[in-house]
Amino acid sequence: MHIVGGLYRELCDVPFWDSTLGSGGRASLAAKALVSGVELFTYASSSDHSALRMLESEGIITHASARSSSIVFAYFHPLSSPHIEPPRASINLENSISVTGDAVLRFGFLEGDARITAHRAVYDPQTWHNPSLFEANGSTAKELALVMNELEARRITGINELDLAAQHLIQEQGAQVVVIKQGARGASVYDDVGNISHVPAYRSSTVFKIGTGDIFSAVFAVHWARGRLSPQQAADLASRSVSVYCDTRAFEFDESILMRRQPVSSGIGSRVRLEGGVDSLGQRYMMEEARFALRELGVDVACPQIDSTSAGWVTDATLVINDGLSAESLTRIADDRARSVPIITLHERTAAVGVLPVARETTNDFTTAIYLAAWAAGDAVTAR
Repeated sequence: MHIVGGLYRELCDVPFWDSTLGSGGRASLAAKALVSGVELFTYASSSDHSALRMLESEGIITHASARSSSIVFAYFHPLSSPHIEPPRASINLENSISVTGDAVLRFGFLEGDARITAHRAVYDPQTWHNPSLFEANGSTAKELALVMNELEARRITGINELDLAAQHLIQEQGAQVVVIKQGARGASVYDDVGNISHVPAYRSSTVFKIGTGDIFSAVFAVHWARGRLSPQQAADLASRSVSVYCDTRAFEFDESILMRRQPVSSGIGSRVRLEGGVDSLGQRYMMEEARFALRELGVDVACPQIDSTSAGWVTDATLVINDGLSAESLTRIADDRARSVPIITLHERTAAVGVLPVARETTNDFTTAIYLAAWAAGDAVTAR
């Protein structure tokens, strides 16, 4: 299995994370957990050599072309937009890499490009900033699968409706398979004979989002390009593996564990009420971040502290940020509990910050709280 992708340093403040993996490094480790003979083709600077040695110690064969400096992605939290250093416009473009193999997973690069020749290829552009078509640089494959998220699919085709965008990619790019990832709503799988299927997202007790797309593409590529499973089966195993990685950040995808994962309800049309303090800049920032993150997952958000017009909304779940809650918030939360509305509480600080009714689930992690709230709301909508 050939993996072609970036080797980048990743930093996160909350929760703390400092690792040099990137799409190429992480996908190589995920693939190595499933099959032998994994080779990574990437770019690396002199400061990245320790990361290459770590990958080699795991049994991965590395082929690194030189680049002028390391590249860093820095996150405040896993759902925030990363700061990239050097800035995209300042990154020197290196000579293109050429890779030939039977089964190849190709990611997009910041600092270069990869021209591949494969029997079966999986291409994940990894960016919505002017994503390149697979064949634009001369890459060829007898059979091609494209894996991308909604924004990438719309940007690369110029078509907003996802079914039409997928059909366009199959017809115009000669792809046999198109997988469009839709976050908490799972993924849609299209093939060149007209089949469309849906793969759900799967639950995890915690959610660590950095690199989950790398895991999905790697596991899909191993099972479709090398294992010759159907695209639907490969995508389902990839989605289950993402759930395991979110829980553990480990590259361990035991089949018995994968089969025990529980699917997430799509939650289309669900609503979450957001409760928390807004008196300080930090409190207001947290509330705005939570509102934005929930909306990115396709959830409608009522936040009475910020938008009083949403105070009377009927909602499917409540997310409580337990910091500086007002008497009005506590009253609404108590009413929710009386009506059996699921309550998710983000409680970051050790000391008690307020007296709360018992929540269905409590976490000290921001990203996990966002997903638990979205899932709870989705369950409520499905149960109606």
